[in-house]
Amino acid sequence: MIVLFVVICLLVLTGFAVLWASRLPGELIIDLGAGAAYEIKLVVALLGLLLLGAAIAVIWSFVTGLMTFPARFSRSRRASRIRDANKALADGLLAAEAGDAPLARKLSKKAAQYAEDDRLKLLLEARTAEIADDWSNAERAYGQLARLPGGQLAGLRGAAAAASERGDAIAAETRAREALELKSAADWPFNALFDSQVSAGRWQDALDTLEQGERRVQIPADRAARRRAVLLTAQAVALDHADRREAQRLLSEAHKAAPDLPAAAYHAARLLLSEDRVRPAQTMIETAWRARPHPALAQLIRRIDPDKSTDRLARLRQLVAQNPAHRESRILKADLAMAERSWLDAVKDLAELVEERPTARLCLLLEKALRGFGDSEEAGRWGRMAVTASREPEWSDLDPKGGAFHFAPRDWARLVYAFGDAGKLIHPRYEAYERELDASRPLALPGLSPPVVDPETPQLANPPLDFVPADDD
Repeated sequence: MIVLFVVICLLVLTGFAVLWASRLPGELIIDLGAGAAYEIKLVVALLGLLLLGAAIAVIWSFVTGLMTFPARFSRSRRASRIRDANKALADGLLAAEAGDAPLARKLSKKAAQYAEDDRLKLLLEARTAEIADDWSNAERAYGQLARLPGGQLAGLRGAAAAASERGDAIAAETRAREALELKSAADWPFNALFDSQVSAGRWQDALDTLEQGERRVQIPADRAARRRAVLLTAQAVALDHADRREAQRLLSEAHKAAPDLPAAAYHAARLLLSEDRVRPAQTMIETAWRARPHPALAQLIRRIDPDKSTDRLARLRQLVAQNPAHRESRILKADLAMAERSWLDAVKDLAELVEERPTARLCLLLEKALRGFGDSEEAGRWGRMAVTASREPEWSDLDPKGGAFHFAPRDWARLVYAFGDAGKLIHPRYEAYERELDASRPLALPGLSPPVVDPETPQLANPPLDFVPADDD
């Protein structure tokens, strides 16, 4: 509409111009010599000039069009090929994402012929190889992509993933480390390198990577602190007996990083007790109990001065006072009441706990309190209930000999993420239905070295809940 309006306006203006020119006086005389002269009205001369200019413009346009036709044809053909290449790239990537390997391979070859951006060609080639499980070719294509400007990070990521799929952890780590050195806000290089090191049980390497990721703000500070605590604890418990000083240092750092990690406090206090450093051990246990009570910590504090029951009871009361409202503190309070033969108080405390959450551990403790109170019939009923009651995951962290948190490397690796990212503990013994410490008997006081399990000795997969192991005198 706008173009039509402009054309009409031009025609109207031209008409007015012709009318105006027709009223101009005078004539144009053209003298050709030899008595030949022509008189032309001024308006006709003007119109002639206009027509001549228009004709020259048309002819020039035609001539220049012929001269530029090859170039325009080449540009048009090139644009068509680019459109075809872009379509092949788009369709190929979509086919790769859809899992259609033959179509993706066909479109990849077509795109390789016409596409000008080598990065997209290599990306499509790599994705096509991935869906065909051709990880060697995928890694090769990603490696070439990593050498092109703008494709370094994407290429390294793909190459790391492909190397990992091939089972080449060293190559995968190398690619992730190269990407970590690039200035980028992407967090996958840190996560890939850290995960690889943790899964391999290389705790010190994982600590170094964690520090680098924390400097780059690629992990929140609280998560980094909890992960660091687990890594330090795992590193400490893997050291030989001759490196106990280094183990103590690592465990102290772990406890400072995350006081609510019971495993760190338990192993650190255990080492301190083995050197008769009672006061630091008690302080560490109390700090951990204040942050997160765990039955293993209460069992460990019982080992302090086993021959001085008065001092031991005082320490346990002080432990309860650190976090009196917690369930473990209430259980410990009932246990202390039984130690003082205040059976009725123990029964009341345990009855409240059983009402909230009945477990085999509480049923056995209540049976013991009722027997002390003199109600054998009711005690027998609770003893029978213990057989079918549920177990407590955290109580299962203690083995029958009283040791705790004897994790395998794969368990420490799991704990890095369970506790580091969510603040949760893992319970491998609970998951494997292994035997645990019997809640109904006083804790034996074994040595402080980890119990040695004979691999030839058969272990009960799921013993009865009322199984009572022999004391280690």
